[in-house]
Amino acid sequence: MNGIEWPARPVVQAALRTATHRLAEELARPTGHAPDWDAFTWRAAMAVAVMHGVSALLAARLGWQGPPTWQALLADQADQGRRREARVRALLHRLHGAAASAGVPLLGLKGSALLQLGVTAPGQRPMSDIDLLVHPRDRMAADRFIQQLGYGRGIAGQRHIAYEPLHQPAERAFGEHADHPIKVELHTAVAEPLPCRRVDITGDLGPPGAAAGLHGYRSPAALMRHLLLHTGGNLCTRSVRLVQLHDIAQLAAHLDRADWDEALAPTADGHPAWWAVPTLTLATRLFPGRWPALPAAAVQACPRWLRAASQRWTLAEVSLSHLGIPWLPGLQWSQGPADVMTLAWRRLVPPERALTAALVPRQHSLAGSPWTRLPTWRKALHCLRGAPPRAQTVYSLHRALAYRPASSA
Repeated sequence: MNGIEWPARPVVQAALRTATHRLAEELARPTGHAPDWDAFTWRAAMAVAVMHGVSALLAARLGWQGPPTWQALLADQADQGRRREARVRALLHRLHGAAASAGVPLLGLKGSALLQLGVTAPGQRPMSDIDLLVHPRDRMAADRFIQQLGYGRGIAGQRHIAYEPLHQPAERAFGEHADHPIKVELHTAVAEPLPCRRVDITGDLGPPGAAAGLHGYRSPAALMRHLLLHTGGNLCTRSVRLVQLHDIAQLAAHLDRADWDEALAPTADGHPAWWAVPTLTLATRLFPGRWPALPAAAVQACPRWLRAASQRWTLAEVSLSHLGIPWLPGLQWSQGPADVMTLAWRRLVPPERALTAALVPRQHSLAGSPWTRLPTWRKALHCLRGAPPRAQTVYSLHRALAYRPASSA
């Protein structure tokens, strides 16, 4: 690992926290001086940049240079990001043609829509997959033409069906790479369990009466609505990424008061958009600027302990930059004792254990971790003795420590 030893756990966590906060500050308010970090912290910063999806953004924004290996990673990620984006655009074009021929309207979600709007410069926003929303009546037709494009049906869960290219490399490079497979995930609803109560915004997103083919959201406000809900779901599980909050800040610059009213409107069941409050609280703190006043009804509907906690959150503690596995990550989002009991029961008896077992071997960051193969009761005992390290975080740190620029290989 290039002669850099793995230090004690408190040192590892401190390095992750330091790097996460500094890189977030650089995206919001770039400085002109490099941090004075030791060798391990620079490697931790490489892991953070990759985990948070901001390597290419940093390559374009930083006003200083770090060690040669750091600079090599950023330059490589910027190049790979541009090449990968070209592949994503080509696949989106093919999906549009296939959907139009099949008579199926599709909605390109999140990253696809941001790509079409040009919210960031080419190649700066990573996309590991393409998310599509289809009406339930058209799901089987979409299933057929996605497979005809060279994809095989993979894991089917409650939230989506995943499709993977039939031919994909077994090895994965560290971070973004043009040759990494581009997955397609087909959704029939857009909803998040927060943590036990389902928030559904499916009917608020697509253009009414859309023709066959691939479409964008009905408005930028609808895209913002989805980004806020999806990021809230990641905050609930303490796995938010800096790129998600950056997306929200970039899109916010294009919205006016009427747009924000649409983005933060009550859901179809009449409930206020309380789920947007924690996300916007963190986003406004990380990226100061012109943000809307939150609707009073949404603030009042957000659990008071969640409002208070979100005022104190740091990015490092609600993301993969936090080394320890949170045992009840959605606790602060619970809306009463019934939610707490349901959350605890689901943690001890996961509702989709078979799905999780099928997913683990397909994710490189999890497949090699002994933790993922332990029964739930063993995991609970481990957590009683202290939070074990997250497999994804450890994987990224190991890859960062082992990283060598292609020119030196």
